[in-house]
Amino acid sequence: MSPGRVIKVECRCGYLLFKYYKGGRGRLIKCFLDHLTEDNVGIETLSLGTRPTCPACDKVIGEIRIVRGRPALKLNQGAIKPTRT
Repeated sequence: MSPGRVIKVECRCGYLLFKYYKGGRGRLIKCFLDHLTEDNVGIETLSLGTRPTCPACDKVIGEIRIVRGRPALKLNQGAIKPTRT
């Protein structure tokens, strides 16, 4: 992987959902599943079209889709709080 940064993605309620390796600049819109470094929700095992929820508050955090030929989590921007580690 090229130089980048690891982002902690938390729900608005404060629960740590996962850690994600982000390679580019800009906002966190989608998370490719092969770039997850730590998964506390079980996103990697979900099938396409699934809408994962926060285990603490049951808020929908996004939807699993194919983006550029790879499985990715398209994030619901109002449900998450990304912080750089």
